[in-house]
Amino acid sequence: MIKAVFFDVDGTLVSHTSKSVPESARIALNKLREKGIKVILSTGRHIHELENMPTNDIDFDGYILLNGQ
Repeated sequence: MIKAVFFDVDGTLVSHTSKSVPESARIALNKLREKGIKVILSTGRHIHELENMPTNDIDFDGYILLNGQ
């Protein structure tokens, strides 16, 4: 069985206040991976928009972009 969690960018991984990914979120993502859980980014954004986001250094296991289009 594959276990996975899906995260949005705006207001979920990226704080509206600091415009960054909190260290606590980065630690949580690493703990999920250590447990063998896939970490998927799911967003309405285009892949090119993510290049300039503070999530661009996170190695996601998969992406659902453009609201699944």
